[in-house]
Amino acid sequence: MEKKEVIEAIKTLRKYKTETNQIEAKDASGGFPKKCYDTISSFSNKYGGIIIFGLSEDNNFKTVGVYDVNDLQKQISSLCSDSMEPSVRADILPMEYEGKNIIAVKINEIIQSKKPCYYKPKGMKKFNRDVILYKIL
Repeated sequence: MEKKEVIEAIKTLRKYKTETNQIEAKDASGGFPKKCYDTISSFSNKYGGIIIFGLSEDNNFKTVGVYDVNDLQKQISSLCSDSMEPSVRADILPMEYEGKNIIAVKINEIIQSKKPCYYKPKGMKKFNRDVILYKIL
């Protein structure tokens, strides 16, 4: 992942004033955001996507920065490798944007034979009939 891709993703969020099925923003100015695992799982099971930490969705995706670049990277890496099943390899890019530190995380779709990807502490939830049929076929 390159900075250019992250900047384009931020422009898309701001233009449409909403997240998309492949771009999400998390305000991480006050600490590690809760429920990041939902986004990681979703992106892993669908088309992949980018999570941008350090943007405030409530304020038209204003750059607010992250609480601590090093700790946030460790938290993300740990979540992806230790708490997701199967483990997820995230492409993590810390960068400066609009004078603040942000972190972009690219999650690739996992191969079909490894799906579904889920958060281990919550366990595998019931999946809808379409997903089950898709895996069987």
